[in-house]
Amino acid sequence: MKHFFKSQKFYLGFTLVEVLVTLNIFIFVFTACFAVYFLAQRFYQKTENRAEILQNSRIILERFNREIRQAVEIVSALPQLPDLPNNPPKKEIEFQDGHTPSAFAFLGSDYYYIRYYFNQAKGEVIRQDKVYCFEECAFCQKYVRWNDSKLEDGNLVNPKACLLDEKIIGEYVQDLEFWGSDLISVVLKVSKKNESFQLKTMIAGRNF
Repeated sequence: MKHFFKSQKFYLGFTLVEVLVTLNIFIFVFTACFAVYFLAQRFYQKTENRAEILQNSRIILERFNREIRQAVEIVSALPQLPDLPNNPPKKEIEFQDGHTPSAFAFLGSDYYYIRYYFNQAKGEVIRQDKVYCFEECAFCQKYVRWNDSKLEDGNLVNPKACLLDEKIIGEYVQDLEFWGSDLISVVLKVSKKNESFQLKTMIAGRNF
């Protein structure tokens, strides 16, 4: 009896079938976890892109609304309708600033102008501050209206535009359109990484 127990051999371990089943389960779980992580990252990135371009668009349109509403005069010759073949919507707008005091009040001018334009090459909306002067901008002593004129050597002379400041106020812009007179229509198209939006607003001026 003692000899019988000594002759027994016990082998501990996994069979090949068990190893293969375990390996398949591990691969399945790993693949499922990776897929969930990938989808979560993709959804997060998509949501982040959407939030960024919507925030960017909101900032641009808020500026347009605030400043155009206070404008004294619209300088740009905008078409009345958006679908005129010979006069399409403009990619820029210029107007006389109606906010007082101006950030450039130290110049002593009665006329300050703001221009917004679309830089298509970079997908940016640019804001410019301007004044107008008959002299060279560096030596200007008196600032005038954009459409003033004077006789010089028998010729009618128009004032020069003097740039005071320029800065980017929006990115990821695909297109920008302005039209209208008493009621200014604005269409803004923005896009980033396959996320695209088109926003439209209409601005009624208080002073023009």
